[in-house]
Amino acid sequence: MKAKLDQTATIAVVMPAAIGDSLLMMVLVNNLIRNGYRPVVFSWVVKDLTDWFPGIDVHSGRDAAGSFDRVIQLRTTALGVALAADGEVCEMTRLAAFQVQGHMIDMIVAVARDDFGLANITRHNGITVPNSIRFRAHERRVAIHPTGSHIEKIWPRKKFVALVDKLVQRDFQPTLLVAPCERPTWLLDQDAAERLHSFERLADVAAWIAESGWFIGNDSGLGHLASALGVPTLSLFMRRGIARTWRPNWGRGAIVLPYNLFVVGALKERYWKLALTGSRVLRSFERLRLDDERGVN
Repeated sequence: MKAKLDQTATIAVVMPAAIGDSLLMMVLVNNLIRNGYRPVVFSWVVKDLTDWFPGIDVHSGRDAAGSFDRVIQLRTTALGVALAADGEVCEMTRLAAFQVQGHMIDMIVAVARDDFGLANITRHNGITVPNSIRFRAHERRVAIHPTGSHIEKIWPRKKFVALVDKLVQRDFQPTLLVAPCERPTWLLDQDAAERLHSFERLADVAAWIAESGWFIGNDSGLGHLASALGVPTLSLFMRRGIARTWRPNWGRGAIVLPYNLFVVGALKERYWKLALTGSRVLRSFERLRLDDERGVN
């Protein structure tokens, strides 16, 4: 599989569907642009965040067309193969950088530097806050994402609602961000209903997070979004090993893990929701808040 890039080559970067994976893959796109390439990006996530990624040639994926000398993907898909002039996709997870355990950002940076030979390297993904957004204007507002695409990674609803109550007692303004399709179920919980916010477009979610003072959420894509925007981010993880690779890792942030009650990994994953208490999450948030006040990274 070819890795080194030709300056004259036409390049497509086809993103995964997941929000977090797409934001991570934008690190590669940002590095390509910094080094004089003009990749075409296929991603519904980046398309919806066009104003947040200015200057990117982006298509939603539904309107995919063209024939490219090089197609880059995290993992090969039928769309990527269809866009490749020779039918060959550069699958990043098969490159040497992904064979060594590390954080996803660092692995993508290593691909850009070592496999693609790029010299002007950054860890950031190039996202910018539009001028119309008042960054962290609501300094007491806490954007909380209590759901996610993987049910095994979701902390219990009742614990999130209890956390909301504790934050209100401390004079914060917690809000619960849920997808429109999730809203009817959450409206059944009267304690949560008045704190719910749902948006049809990812750009509106980004605006809400960017104007909030803080973000708390499960291991999910919105944590990566908050981190990339520079909003202090607290992420709930079931295991340290998973966090080592997937934690939001751009702006100021922290992770909170369950009490280490089990030695066997399978038991940790099965009972992590029980072992991660609300008081532990609240203490981690207070440490994050104090670190932000002191300017500690």
